[in-house]
Amino acid sequence: MTLAREALSKSNNDLDRALSYVERSLSSSEAKAAKVAGRSTHEGTIAVSLLSGKRVAMIHLGCETDFVARNDMFLNTARGVAGTAAFLDVPSDDGPHEPQLGVDPIQEFPVEALLSAPVIALPSSDSSPPIPVHAPTTIQQSLLSALGTTGENLKLLRAVSFAAPFPSSSTIRFIPGCFAHGGPGDTEGRVGGIVILSATSSDPEKPISSLVHGPGGDDLERDLSKLARTIARQAVGFPTRFISRKSPGAQGVEAEEVLLEQSFMMMGEERRVAEVLEEWGEERGARVIVVGMRRWAVKDALGTTEMPMEEAATEHGA
Repeated sequence: MTLAREALSKSNNDLDRALSYVERSLSSSEAKAAKVAGRSTHEGTIAVSLLSGKRVAMIHLGCETDFVARNDMFLNTARGVAGTAAFLDVPSDDGPHEPQLGVDPIQEFPVEALLSAPVIALPSSDSSPPIPVHAPTTIQQSLLSALGTTGENLKLLRAVSFAAPFPSSSTIRFIPGCFAHGGPGDTEGRVGGIVILSATSSDPEKPISSLVHGPGGDDLERDLSKLARTIARQAVGFPTRFISRKSPGAQGVEAEEVLLEQSFMMMGEERRVAEVLEEWGEERGARVIVVGMRRWAVKDALGTTEMPMEEAATEHGA
């Protein structure tokens, strides 16, 4: 959109001249991209996006220097990529992904597919519907535009997303949460994380839908969303690598690396996250389980220290 406005201004609102200006600018940016393609992108930002409490995404956008990583254009580009990843379904021949207990609900979003996707311009209010951009621009084009301004190699390194089923099941709710630290806000920074909670009724005679749609249901949904965000903050605040001791590879690691074993500092508690989570659910007639988590840092050695896939999600509750 910045390039489009610039083109119209330079061409005195002549559409044909503006389109020619855009084409020349993109060609110039592509040439610059080819020149810097081999440069290391060891700096950057982790950006997260939560839409209407139902969809969440996290992306890692790399650049060359910390100076550019703090640049407003770079950060705005990262926010746009994260919002687009949250809004779109991960491409699949089988249709929209349906989360299932026992299977990691967080999906890897193929980078190439995301790069070719149109940028979705999102409103500032999470409660408002997404607003499409007036001039179609792909993620790749937005990166080229930012590269033309920053002069650095910019690279979308990884992306993940989750979408709660619609319509919701009567027996289970999935609640996403996200948080980022080390940036100008809580949606981008040096470290970011997303978590997915599942909530079921502790009374087999009363499905979770009866709690959500019954007296106090709005409060329960708000509390669940706040809890998901708090747990995401917890995961980001500690060097978290696993959800529970039952996670593959979690045996023998320090307690601070296991989410459910940590002191729940983000809730002002010294007790373990697992204990607080169990009590929280009991007070509301629900059973809440952490079924998915990712924690990324800009300094991660990609390919060696990424969060393992959680293969036994149903065992990760309190």
